[in-house]
Amino acid sequence: MTAPAAQSMRDHRRPHPTSRWAAVPVALAVITGALVVAACGSAPRPATLPAGTKVTAVAAGCHHSLAVTSAGQVLAWGDNANGELGDGDTTESDVPVEVKLPSGTKVTAVAGGCFHSLAVTSAGQVLAWGDNAYGELGDGKTAQSDLPVKVKLPAGSRVTAISGGGHHGLALTSTGQVLAWGDNATGQLGDGKTTQSDLPVKVKLPAGSRVTAISGGGHHGLALTSTGQVLAWGDNATGQLGDGKTTQSDLPVKVKLPAGSRVTAISGGGHHGLALTSTGQVLAWGDNATGQLGDGKTTQSDLPVKVKLPAGSRVTAVSGGAHHSLALTFTGQVLAWGENGGQLGDGNTTQSDVPVTAKLPSGTKATAIAGGGHHSLALTSTGQVLAWGYNSSGELGDGKNTSSDVPVKVRPPKGDQGFRVDLGVGPGVDRFGWVIR
Repeated sequence: MTAPAAQSMRDHRRPHPTSRWAAVPVALAVITGALVVAACGSAPRPATLPAGTKVTAVAAGCHHSLAVTSAGQVLAWGDNANGELGDGDTTESDVPVEVKLPSGTKVTAVAGGCFHSLAVTSAGQVLAWGDNAYGELGDGKTAQSDLPVKVKLPAGSRVTAISGGGHHGLALTSTGQVLAWGDNATGQLGDGKTTQSDLPVKVKLPAGSRVTAISGGGHHGLALTSTGQVLAWGDNATGQLGDGKTTQSDLPVKVKLPAGSRVTAISGGGHHGLALTSTGQVLAWGDNATGQLGDGKTTQSDLPVKVKLPAGSRVTAVSGGAHHSLALTFTGQVLAWGENGGQLGDGNTTQSDVPVTAKLPSGTKATAIAGGGHHSLALTSTGQVLAWGYNSSGELGDGKNTSSDVPVKVRPPKGDQGFRVDLGVGPGVDRFGWVIR
């Protein structure tokens, strides 16, 4: 992240690398169902993918990406300085490598924090790898790991969903409880304290609340309740809690939604929040320095404002990036607003405080979206994955590190005949699929 406003979403302990990839060509191949990554001067590293395997979920960190397959494996690519690819080293990759999961483990969902990664297993456990300076791996330590470690959940907990914040993690349990761990300087663990924790703690939800979805922002957390309310906690310097104040809170507070609003989906951005209502409207609150609230202004708001959608638009999904926002419409268009180093996909790099239409290839209908640190993803109805924005760590997935202000095709493994759509968008995780043939 290069803009000054982005600095608090970055780990100030190390600058983001921008040039280490230029001299390392990489090849990708599928051989009898095995994904093989080969780099100059090194042996191929196989990711064993049985024929017919689908990539069923994807998530983005600040500068890396993750995917989970129908076989329960996890692939990762991009920045790896802190071990966030989970492949046993700290060498970045602009093509997928296999995360080295514990033997016998099947993963069902993935999530990216800024410099760490999370995965839920079929047994309801949570694995984590990457940066751990704030305890974001939840393993009782603060040493980073380039291999997955078990998050030490409370006894009897079964996790159904996860989300990564800047330097913290969130997990939703089968009983509707929310667990949190990692950085807590601004109360983003929601436990009534501001002391970081290297073990999961319970978010102190209001009595009687049952949470159905979670989303981590840069330094705050969001939760959607079964009654369609939104709870928020953590940093509030730019109004990202949406409670009409700019005072941080170490306990969940209610986002002050417009009267009669019922929210069906949420997404946390770097310093802002997004909510989709049952009528297809989009609400936004928090930081607005780059127009990420989409209300035609660049003034922050501590209360939800309506995003100025094009007339007749009905939105079906939302996703927050670090300083930009995305919306998917009922007709398959992708709308984007906010910061624009290319991540709006409209063919220029001028920020916009109202939604603009990403220039998808002619005839393309998008079915799912995902906002990354400074890049964006879309899945199309034909199964093609598109990406645009920053690409300094290979986060566009096209085997390059050249940024693009229009959507480019994410390169499928060689030997595949194309992509297939698998899933839509889930709580805290944006999902799409490839079929390996």
